[in-house]
Amino acid sequence: MSENIMPTVSIAIGSMMYERFSDLPNTISHVFAEFIDNALQSYRDNNNQLVNLESDFELKVSIDIEWDAINGRAKKIVIIDNAAGIGESKYQTAFMPAQTPENNNELNEFGMGLKTAALWLGESWTVTTKALNEGVERTISFNLNEVSANDLKELPVELKLKDKNNHYTIVTITDTTKNVPAIKSLSKIKTELASIYRKSLRDKEMKLVVCGEELTFVEYEILTAPFARTPNATPIYWKKNIDFKFGKYKAKGFIGILRDINSTQNGFVLLRRGRVIIGAETDGRYFPKCLSGSSGTFRYKRTFGELELDGFEVSFNKNDIQDKENLDALMEALKGEIHTKEFDLYSQAEEYRLDDTRKLIKKIVTKYNSSPKDNRNVITIDNNVKSNIVQSVFEPLNTEVENKHIVDNVIPIVIGEYDATYKIKDKNYTLKVQFVESGNDLFWVDVRQKNENIIICQINTKHIFFQHFGKPSESNIAILKTIAIAKFTARESGEDTATDLFNNFNEYIKKTKV
Repeated sequence: MSENIMPTVSIAIGSMMYERFSDLPNTISHVFAEFIDNALQSYRDNNNQLVNLESDFELKVSIDIEWDAINGRAKKIVIIDNAAGIGESKYQTAFMPAQTPENNNELNEFGMGLKTAALWLGESWTVTTKALNEGVERTISFNLNEVSANDLKELPVELKLKDKNNHYTIVTITDTTKNVPAIKSLSKIKTELASIYRKSLRDKEMKLVVCGEELTFVEYEILTAPFARTPNATPIYWKKNIDFKFGKYKAKGFIGILRDINSTQNGFVLLRRGRVIIGAETDGRYFPKCLSGSSGTFRYKRTFGELELDGFEVSFNKNDIQDKENLDALMEALKGEIHTKEFDLYSQAEEYRLDDTRKLIKKIVTKYNSSPKDNRNVITIDNNVKSNIVQSVFEPLNTEVENKHIVDNVIPIVIGEYDATYKIKDKNYTLKVQFVESGNDLFWVDVRQKNENIIICQINTKHIFFQHFGKPSESNIAILKTIAIAKFTARESGEDTATDLFNNFNEYIKKTKV
């Protein structure tokens, strides 16, 4: 490569068009998704080469934002990925707006994502990319004022020699527009991006980091309960897997019933090519009447699903499905798949009601999870308490849930849970308090996730204790969970006697809230 050669790249479209990009209708999350789509597709196209180079390779996309201290809005955005970069063969067309890729059956199908997304966020942007197996890094810088004032049709590309095994793309956006996010909306953006890429995050296809936080998608809890018309029958897991074809259209995924009514989780999420198109936003889900029923009904409030569609086109910014008439027809045809005598999902969603115990547990869990953070401080005790009794009274600490807690091979049904944090020997442990509806004992401790600093206390709400002495209450729950963690602490401290258990219990219970 000669230092005297300065190649250029075409950006020809007309400067007036560039000036209108920031006015296009869009959302922050879907704009960020354009950059993520490019990285994800680059990874998919070059997966074998990346893994051959690095056997433990993991795609990582990070979005970092520098905030304006005065107005609280983004003043600089940097998006970095370690995918295969933009190679020489694609570089000339990569920055030409409306240049459709040769293969438009992928995530970057319209050839407008990077350019429109960058200009939607800022009037100046720089893309630095190093393609796998190429010995040069390429950088292009775009400034809207300069492009418009000089009616530029091409931009120079800065070249730097690099190791051919390096691979990355860095997009830096400045001179931000009115569209950039405010810091107060950051939590919502993270939630929506985790929702859009739920499948990739779920399948460990990608690590997505926003402002230093690695995103995860929290799965919605599915109802496990007897059919409403036969309350004493065996509980059913109310999820129906779907693999349905209707002409050229296909739908694959599941439809189910939420464990608890939740206005941010009901309705349907529609995916295409492994990412969400409709339903990433809490107010943007799809409610086909043939499946969800009428607005306001229990069926509407409880029914939800995730469907990967094939055969449909999407909108320019990939946040809507085209051909709504055939989409509705597909949903109507799908209706029969989830309405059978053996698995009457519609009737269950409409007729099922929480019993009094479940209502009470839900109320307690909600109260604890929504309580001020100062009521949920880390609980610590002095772990140097010594006992005069030297003989252990405990059974060995098993790393498995004892079989006696599983009745007739039925895994206990978790009807609610919340977390508390305890410090034991200078190490923080998360105590998960889970309420279940089966088992022989009143409560027990599950330490299978001890290496992850997670201890689980399961409380059996169907135990005869609650029949004799009243339904679960905050006071008896506090006592049971404190006994559980006190028992664990005694073992961890190496003084596993009854005296140590009670010493620990007496210390912990002073600070326990629920």
